[in-house]
Amino acid sequence: MLTRAELRKRRKKAGPGLAFSAARWVAAGLGAALLFWALFLPGASGAVGRALHDALLAGLGPAAYLVPLLVLYALFFYYRTEDFRGLLTLSFGGALSLLAAASLLAAVGLGWDRPDWGGALGGWLARGGVSALGRAGTVLVSLGALILGLQVLFDISWGRFLSALARLLRDDFNAWQNARKEMKSLLGNAAAAAAAAPDKPRIAPIPAAAQRPAEDAPPPAADRKKGPLPIVETPAAESAAAGAKKKRKAAAGGSAFRLPSMDLLQAKPAGAPGGRPSDAEMQEAVTSLQTAFKSFEIDAAVSGIRPGPVITRYEVTPGSGVKVNTILARADDIALATRAKSLRMTLLPGKSAIGMEIPNQRPAMVTLRDVLESKAMTGCESPLAFALGLASDGTPLTADLQTMPHVLIAGATNSGKSVMVHSLIASLLFRQSPDQVKLVLIDPKRIELTLYDGIPHLYDPKIPPNKVQVITGAKQASAALKALVKVMEDRYEKFQAYRVRSIQQFNEEAARRGDPAEFFIVVVIDELADLMVVARDVVEDSIQRLTQMARAVGIHMVIATQRPSVDVLTGVIKANLPSRIAMRVASKIDSKVVLDTNGAEALLGKGDAIYLTPGLDPARIQGCFVSTQEIGALVDYLKTQGAPEYTLLDPVSSVEGEADLSEFGVEPLEFTQALKLVLERRRVSQDLLKSQFGSSARATNILSLLEIKGFIQKPEGSNKWNIHFEKIEDCLRRNYPQVDLSKPGI
Repeated sequence: MLTRAELRKRRKKAGPGLAFSAARWVAAGLGAALLFWALFLPGASGAVGRALHDALLAGLGPAAYLVPLLVLYALFFYYRTEDFRGLLTLSFGGALSLLAAASLLAAVGLGWDRPDWGGALGGWLARGGVSALGRAGTVLVSLGALILGLQVLFDISWGRFLSALARLLRDDFNAWQNARKEMKSLLGNAAAAAAAAPDKPRIAPIPAAAQRPAEDAPPPAADRKKGPLPIVETPAAESAAAGAKKKRKAAAGGSAFRLPSMDLLQAKPAGAPGGRPSDAEMQEAVTSLQTAFKSFEIDAAVSGIRPGPVITRYEVTPGSGVKVNTILARADDIALATRAKSLRMTLLPGKSAIGMEIPNQRPAMVTLRDVLESKAMTGCESPLAFALGLASDGTPLTADLQTMPHVLIAGATNSGKSVMVHSLIASLLFRQSPDQVKLVLIDPKRIELTLYDGIPHLYDPKIPPNKVQVITGAKQASAALKALVKVMEDRYEKFQAYRVRSIQQFNEEAARRGDPAEFFIVVVIDELADLMVVARDVVEDSIQRLTQMARAVGIHMVIATQRPSVDVLTGVIKANLPSRIAMRVASKIDSKVVLDTNGAEALLGKGDAIYLTPGLDPARIQGCFVSTQEIGALVDYLKTQGAPEYTLLDPVSSVEGEADLSEFGVEPLEFTQALKLVLERRRVSQDLLKSQFGSSARATNILSLLEIKGFIQKPEGSNKWNIHFEKIEDCLRRNYPQVDLSKPGI
C-alpha cells in the first residue's frame, strides 16, 4: 500500500502533464472551430477569419473546404490512438488529397476557361500537367492521386467497397423486380376478383377429363406449360379410338404380329364418381381455411380454387410481410382445423400464392384405358411413351422413356407402386410389337411381374429364347444386368462403325443399307432392395454403367422399390436416375431420399404420386389403375401371337479348350468338378483341390489350368487368389448345361 508521501509525489508529478494535455486539446479544438467558422461563415469571422478564408480559397480554390474536415479527422485519429505515430502518414494523405482535389478542379476548369477553380496552387499543378500529359491525362492523374490520398487517410479497401456497392445495386434491382411482379400479381388478382363474385374465391372450370373421361379436351395453355409433359393433339376430325387403331396398325407394320385391342381393358363404369367436390363442399373448405388462418393469427386469404379428380388445390395468398415458413410450419395444425385426411402445401411457380392440396371426399377412379385412348397418347409418336395418369386438374398425362431416360418409382406398401409399374409395361405392350421393344423383367418378389411369363416381348441376352422367363433370382438378375452391359458395348461398337449417335439414326441407316434394325430394351426391376442385399456390387456397378451410357443405344431402366433408404438408393444410383415418381412414403426422410424434398409423406396412396422430371417443376398426378384380370387377358392374347425370338449374346458352343485339358492331363469331368467346387466354397487352394482329387500333382495341374484360363489370378506381391466367379458361372452354363448350379455337387 502506498504511503501518503508517495501519493503526494505521484500527484505532483502527474499534475502538470494532465494540465498540459487538457490545454493542448482545448487549443486544438478552438483552432479547428475557428478554421471551420472562417471558411463557412467568413462574414461573421472578423478580419482574421476573412483573411484566412481569402488565403485558403486563393491558394486551393473550393478544395479549401476540405481543410477543416481533415483537421477534425486528425484530431479524432489522435484521440482514438493517443499516439503521435502515424500522424506523418496522415498528414501526407491529407496534403495529397488537397493538392489532387485542387488540381482536378483546375483541370476541369480549364475546359471552361476557369483556371481559378483550383486556386493558385491547383492552377499551377494543372497547367504543368496539361503541358505534359494533356487535359484528359491531367484529370486521370489527379483523380488517381485523390483516390490514393483517400486510401492513405481512411485505409479504404476498394475491393470490399466495390463488392458492397455491387451487392447493394443487385439487391435494389431484385427488390424492384419483385415489386413489379407483386404489383402485376395484385393487379391480376384484383381483375379476377372484380370479374368473379365479390365475396367468393374464383373456382376454376371443370376440366373435360374430369367430367367425361372418355372425351378428352386439351388443357388451358397456361396449365399445359406447367404440366409434366406437353400433350400433342390429334386432328379434330379423327376420334381418339380411331387414332389409337391407326397407331396400332402402323406399329404392327406388315408382320404377322397384331397389337392387342383396347377392348381387353375395362372402361370406367357410367355411374363412376367424377371426383370433383360440390360447390358447397368447396365453400365449406374455404371457410375452414379462413377460420384457421384467423385463429392462428396468419394474414392470408384463399384467392382461387382448382378442383381435380382426386384433390382440390386452394390457392392461398399471404398478406404483405407474412413469411412463407409461417404458413408452411402450420401444415399439421391447418389440416387438423379443416378435418382433412392430409394436407400438402407447395409454392406455386409464377404466382405469389401457396397451393394447399386437400383430398376430395369421393376421389375419381383413373383407368388405364381412359389415358391410352386419350389424345395425349394417340397423338404421341414416341415408341416408348406410356400412360402416366391424370394431372391435378384432370388432364391426361403421358411420359416418354426416351427423354426421361430412366425412371425411379418408390413408394411404401399399398401406395400404388406395383400398379404404376404394370400400367407402364401394359402401355408398351399395347402399342409396340416384340421386334420394336423387348422387356427384361426382374422380380425378386415372384408375385408381380411373373404374370408376364410367356409373352413374346421377354428378353434375356444369355438365355435361349425358348427358355426365357421373368427373372426372379438375384444371381440370375446380376448375370442378366452384366450381359446387358455387354449388349450396350456391342451396340456402341456397331454404332461407331455406322457413324451414328443414337438408335433412331442407326435404324434409319440400317434400313437404307438393308440391315436388321435394333430394338429398344426396357429393363424393369420391381424390387431393388432385395437385389442390393444379395448381389450389391454387381448390381450397383451394372446399373451405374447402364444408366450412364445406355440411353443412346436404346436401353432404358425402370427401377421400383418400397424401401427408399440411402443403403438401397445409393448416391451412385440416384445420380443417374433423373426422373422419379414418388408414391406415398413412410416419412419425410424417405421423401427426401426420393425427391430431395418433403411432400411424398403427405400423399394419399393408391396411385397418388409426385412426378419429377428434369427441367420441369414437380407435379402431383393420379396414376392409372389396371387390374390383375386385365393384365391376365393381355398376357393370354400376347401368348397367341408368338414366342420370344432374338439372338443370343454368346451362342451355345461345345466344350471349349478340350485340347488344353488334355495337355494338362485333366479330364473334362475333373475340370467341371473343380469349377463347381471353387464356386461353392468361394475360395481356391492346392490343399482344397488335393482333398477333392486325392493327388498333389493333379491338384497342381488343375490349379495351373484354372490360372491359365483366367478363372483365378494371383496379384503380384500377394499370396491370395482372386477368383472370377462370374466367369466360372458363364463357362459352366455355356459349356456344361447339364450342371445344376442351384444344387451342391455335380
